[in-house]
Amino acid sequence: MAIQHFSNQVTSERQVFMGFPKNKPNGISIVSVGFEKCLPDFLVERDSYPEVGKCNSDIIFTTVEFIISGEGKLQLVNSNYKLHSGCLFSYKVDKYHKISCSPEKPMVKYFIVLAHAPHFEIESEIIRSHSNFQTLRQHDEIIELFELILGNANLGSEHGVSICNLLAQTIILKISDLTKLSTGKQVRAWDTYNRIHQHLRKNYFRIKTIEELATELNIDPAYLSRVFKRFHNETPYRFLIRLKMGHAASLLLSSRRLIKDIAFELGFENPFHFSRTFKSVYRVSPENFI
Repeated sequence: MAIQHFSNQVTSERQVFMGFPKNKPNGISIVSVGFEKCLPDFLVERDSYPEVGKCNSDIIFTTVEFIISGEGKLQLVNSNYKLHSGCLFSYKVDKYHKISCSPEKPMVKYFIVLAHAPHFEIESEIIRSHSNFQTLRQHDEIIELFELILGNANLGSEHGVSICNLLAQTIILKISDLTKLSTGKQVRAWDTYNRIHQHLRKNYFRIKTIEELATELNIDPAYLSRVFKRFHNETPYRFLIRLKMGHAASLLLSSRRLIKDIAFELGFENPFHFSRTFKSVYRVSPENFI
């Protein structure tokens, strides 16, 4: 059964078949999950999974696929889409779907097949709809969740299956959140947050205040702080301090430089101010950290 379940039109894969549930699951149950590098002539066309017909008719099966690179084409029932990095789509396994690769840019993708009850408590288009297509602007967290599921599925630990099912539920919720970020003001706010975040990471060693940061980015300081905290769950100043102190800790451990020199490099004119700030992050003074 597991062999029929997976495509063999791939050059590289990590695929785990976890089994079909015998009874209607209380939440989400993973049937299979995988990572695939598709062949240039990759083509899947079907309107059912043969194995599903042997399962309890009260169980609904939904497949979710996420493209991380490459290009292709998708037909979901009567709708056609171009596939590229960031495309995410889902379909009930009894609905017609056709997936093909661009020969010049074969796709790399994750997939997961989920079993769940017809009426599931999570409010998500992926679960509710017969088919769904969207493009996500932010990929990293979805990739991390897929990798966590694959890692735990291969461990064979006592609680591995339960952990994987909870992570699958987290993926569905995270996709719903990211979808809401894909429209209007949310997109602009997210882009602003990314500008702030990247600028801080590149320039934290010389930036001293949020007002200075706001001036460099031409953003109102109050709006800058509000947007950053909305997406990062901490103030930009606290993030700036953590970056500075992380760099300081690295220098303290890897070099014999004087504390006052490190403080000056990170924009602290007063070594005592630097020491108090360091202690607020690491709960120990720089002298005792070494």
